[in-house]
Amino acid sequence: MRSGPKVSRLPKIEATEVDNLIDQGLAYYDFWEFCLYYDGDFFTRRPFLRKVADAFQQVYINYTKGKSIKVAVSMPPRAGKSYIASIFCAWWLGKFPSQSVMRNTCTARLYQKFSYDVRNIVRSDKFRKVFPGVYIQPDKQNLDGWNLTTSKQVGYFGGGVDGTIIGFGANLAVSDDLYKDMTAALSETVQEGVAVWKQSAHNSRMEKNCPEIFIGTRWTLKDEIGKAIQGGKIDIEVKISAMVVDESGQLKSFCEDVKSTHEYLTIKEDTEESIWAAEYDQNPIELKGLLFPASSLKYFTPFDGDPEYKFASVDPADTGGDDLSAPFADLYENKIFITDVIYSTDGTDITIPEIVERVVMRKLNACEIEGNSAWILFGKEVRSKIQERYEDCDVRIVKAMTNKHTRILAQSAFIRNHFYFLPESHWTPPYRRFMKVLTSYMKDGSTKRDDAPDSLVMVAQHFKKNFSHLW
Repeated sequence: MRSGPKVSRLPKIEATEVDNLIDQGLAYYDFWEFCLYYDGDFFTRRPFLRKVADAFQQVYINYTKGKSIKVAVSMPPRAGKSYIASIFCAWWLGKFPSQSVMRNTCTARLYQKFSYDVRNIVRSDKFRKVFPGVYIQPDKQNLDGWNLTTSKQVGYFGGGVDGTIIGFGANLAVSDDLYKDMTAALSETVQEGVAVWKQSAHNSRMEKNCPEIFIGTRWTLKDEIGKAIQGGKIDIEVKISAMVVDESGQLKSFCEDVKSTHEYLTIKEDTEESIWAAEYDQNPIELKGLLFPASSLKYFTPFDGDPEYKFASVDPADTGGDDLSAPFADLYENKIFITDVIYSTDGTDITIPEIVERVVMRKLNACEIEGNSAWILFGKEVRSKIQERYEDCDVRIVKAMTNKHTRILAQSAFIRNHFYFLPESHWTPPYRRFMKVLTSYMKDGSTKRDDAPDSLVMVAQHFKKNFSHLW
């Protein structure tokens, strides 16, 4: 008998290999599936990022239909918003390998980090299995701007605020944290500078039908993401708060993998309400009212006892209208008692001997003197005279590197929660003036006198740095 035609057998494919092929196919068409395929462990532990992925998917879908949309993403620190944005930039280039992605951020250094991340994703084996024909051009791999072999002009480019972005057009534009921190975001000067830079450098590079993604903390209604939302320019807004209310009515972490409920409650307790609302709940609140109303402060009746640690901060009078403010703080367990203050408009011929005498008499463990500008000489003289009489006090001259109002805001909750003040019946005239200035300070920074709260900030920073285990 003649045998029939020889039939070639298909190679046997293992079940896991079939699953991988299915995952790769899904990852090509669906961005969330790509996230799960690329880093399943991370994204399965952070399911809230599905909302971001779905918003980015809509950016892609609308673009294929000839429509550009704008998306805003805001969520608590360390939640993964920039990581998923990096993955989307890579996925977009996989889908449109001849196009250009522009991503700008607050500093050139942060841009470089993001550029490095996206480039590594495109180079990864997993990316290549989903997008097998997409490669980085060997001779154009610089982080400032790198190309795919299929790029028409450049594949990925951008920079930091105030940097120069010239010569390229973007088919997808991403602004990722345009403000370095709260200090920058609340500064009207910085806000104006960022606005001008975005209009002239960022917006001018956007090609026709270019979608835009805004990523950032909702610090204020006046920053770029705030103005876009207020102006009705955002098509999809993804806003995620750090804490949610559970079925029993208790606050809990939105994702224990990011931070535990205990961690968030601890942060919330020591964070000024408006700052928590902006940075962790993504609800910008334009600051109003008193920052340290008398009813919000804690008080103590003088008592005998040996404190565990004694400290003083000295904030010299920066300008003619300022006062020298020097609160003296005693630590008992985890409570900080403001037992005495020097609050004076006198000249240095009076204030220097008074500070020295008070430090020596109270036998302080440490003293810090703000020494900006010409006040460095003042600090050196105080330190020299103290050390002549009492060597056991660590006297340091420090410089304030951040905006005064912003640092007062940042430490205000810690001061209200952990500082104790003398009741009015025990106030000396300097203590009374000190408390009057403290309790009249406004949240919006409009108060002319800020010496009392600013000197307390120095105390708060010292104790948080040296006794962080107590809180």
